[in-house]
Amino acid sequence: MKSILVLTDLSKNAAHAAESAAWLADQLHAGLVLWHCEPKIPVMPGYAGGAMIARAILGPDEGKEAVHDALSKLKDHISGTGGKYKPQLSARYCEGSLQEELRKEIAGQAFEMIVIGASTDCAADHVFFGSDTWKVIETANCPVLVVPPKAGLDQLSKIVFATDFEPEDLKAILYLEELSKTLDFQSEIVHVTLNGENDVGKIEKENAFSRQLVELKRPVSIKEIRGKEVVVRLNRLCVQTRADLLGMTHHQYTFFKRLFSDSVAKKELAHQKIPLLVFPVYQKKS
Repeated sequence: MKSILVLTDLSKNAAHAAESAAWLADQLHAGLVLWHCEPKIPVMPGYAGGAMIARAILGPDEGKEAVHDALSKLKDHISGTGGKYKPQLSARYCEGSLQEELRKEIAGQAFEMIVIGASTDCAADHVFFGSDTWKVIETANCPVLVVPPKAGLDQLSKIVFATDFEPEDLKAILYLEELSKTLDFQSEIVHVTLNGENDVGKIEKENAFSRQLVELKRPVSIKEIRGKEVVVRLNRLCVQTRADLLGMTHHQYTFFKRLFSDSVAKKELAHQKIPLLVFPVYQKKS
């Protein structure tokens, strides 16, 4: 049975993300794994701050108890939603490096998706400037969904997916198409072209990408939009179309991350409060 891995830091925002994951699990008939990793910080006996650090980090018994308490609350939430499908729930606690422990976890089981909560209302800001989220996206071998505190998925009706005509984009588009059969949403595939940009190589790349879609017999159209700033234009499109989720692949994520040092982009990101779905470079088949 496919499962959704829910990363939690035991915060209120993480609990909200877990509830969104529970809705997904209900729709996809998937199991849920609530996963928490506590960092191991060696404390030297003579270090003055040692006692303070020891109190700040949960011990194994406390950590396991906190994770199971979060799982119990999630069970209560699911019971109160009245959903027809009750996902199989489990909780896992580990200690060590987030990336290393996550790599071990996903190596042992093929997950449909990884869900993580954003620490701020702006999921994009959290994704591109949150170090832990960056580690998760770099490690993941399945899509990573980042959910802001006030955003939900139960009203999911439209997804905007940003493409730059890379092969990984095609795999992501096909994944979204299959997912839409269950979740019943519309996908709008967009490419942002900067004003004045006329790259022959990019045009050839787009044509090749479109031919691949035709060969796969997929009724997918790509909307070309123009603007002075990629991030600004993409963000405004999400607002104008009332998109419920923004999707991109890992290479787009890396590209956008370089752009987000710009103050204009940061200002625009403050208005971006919808979930983000980031696809890995190599999308595994379900």
